[in-house]
Amino acid sequence: MSSMTPFERVSVMTHIKSMKLGRYSWLGISYATVLTAFYVLMFVVPFGTAIWLSFHNWDYLQTPVFVGMRNFTRLLSDSGFWSAVKVTAAFSFTEVVIAISLALLLAFALSHLPAISQHSLLFIYNLPVVMPVVASALLWKWLYKPHGGAINALLEVLGVASQPFLYSREQALWCITTMVVWAFLGNTSVVLLAGINEVPVSILEAAKLDGANVWQSFRHVTLPMIQPVLAYQVVSSIIGTVQMFAPFQLMGGPGHSTRTLSLYTYELGFEVLDLGYGAAVSIAMFILLLLATIFELRRRMASWQ
Repeated sequence: MSSMTPFERVSVMTHIKSMKLGRYSWLGISYATVLTAFYVLMFVVPFGTAIWLSFHNWDYLQTPVFVGMRNFTRLLSDSGFWSAVKVTAAFSFTEVVIAISLALLLAFALSHLPAISQHSLLFIYNLPVVMPVVASALLWKWLYKPHGGAINALLEVLGVASQPFLYSREQALWCITTMVVWAFLGNTSVVLLAGINEVPVSILEAAKLDGANVWQSFRHVTLPMIQPVLAYQVVSSIIGTVQMFAPFQLMGGPGHSTRTLSLYTYELGFEVLDLGYGAAVSIAMFILLLLATIFELRRRMASWQ
């Protein structure tokens, strides 16, 4: 290199740089750049703004005023916040346990059918998934009507007294939970069925030769081998249920019986116009969700070892 002329040295360096750049696809680089910009614009900037607002008081009209940790200390004595935490935790835990249990049984049953039957039934079960959540919520709200609703009409035929459903503090939350389980059962079943179908047939046949019946094979072979898929579905379900908003906004029960953290944040920001405190509640919701996710992942990882 030292014996080269300046022109030859520049030519060699240019050739080396072109070889390095040639290893990468300009289409891939452009695609990654666009996605990164979209991610920064739609997540990083709003999240950073929420953190900044959580340390201020702002009502959309006046200039934001820095208040330090006052919004977060206010959370500790806010009965509305703790009520929303309780409702959110009850809904999330119940929905995740019931939905994944039903989806796991459904996926296990479908795994014993031919592929064409699996696809046909999954298409039917996924119809509520492709339906807009608003449409599903309004449909179930009509089904739950105390007078003239389809469910109460069926109960009357069976000789059971009409129920208030969404008009009852005790029933409203579980009525919404039922709707959410129905709406996302198909999507959860698809993920779990994919995991079950990946279990090697040779291992299942070996278990059968050892005298294991269908339930024993599922419990001691299939279930342990789909733990990573199950962990993913549990974590994604927790995140989805904590962030869920539309069903509670459209089907809300009396008082604060169905007010979750996401709905409470919306009310603070767009109804009460207390944007700073609403941002603090959203940050607290993010922290609680992060802790729940870490706890579930650590619990799953401990069971794999």
